[in-house]
Amino acid sequence: MNKREVLAALIDKKKAGILHILLNASEEMYLKEIAQKSGVSITSTFRILQEFVDLTIIQRKEWKNSKVYFCEKNHLAFLKDLFLDPFDGVTEFVAAVKDVRGVKSIILHGTQQKGKANVLIIGENIDAAPIEEICTKLKTKSFELSYLTLGRNQYDQMIKMGLYAGEKKVLV
Repeated sequence: MNKREVLAALIDKKKAGILHILLNASEEMYLKEIAQKSGVSITSTFRILQEFVDLTIIQRKEWKNSKVYFCEKNHLAFLKDLFLDPFDGVTEFVAAVKDVRGVKSIILHGTQQKGKANVLIIGENIDAAPIEEICTKLKTKSFELSYLTLGRNQYDQMIKMGLYAGEKKVLV
């Protein structure tokens, strides 16, 4: 059993569901949104949110008749690894780049590490602008992707010379 499974078994499923939604949210959320996304009834969600606010696990902003709830991620760093959904930047990159004009193959060079990876893009006359745009988008999600575009002949010659002797995984 991993840490996430142990914690989920120890705490109420409703609380775990609501906490999971709030920790993965990129912005403030209304009660109804949290209830819908977590699959917990509005009354239970309200009660649990109030408990979390009292414990200062989450914050609530109020103005006029509106209330929004949010979680300061740096305040709950100890829960981050347990509830945050892991982000796979390589999968998102491959999905976005595989259809870029000129791309024939995408190769993961070395092993993917937490928050970063190195990729070789093989093809001819590859348009780098959309690739740069995707890499910039990944940086906003704290994922650093380094890439190199090569023609098939260049790649084959570099392999023969032993320049890319490390671990490789063909993604596309």
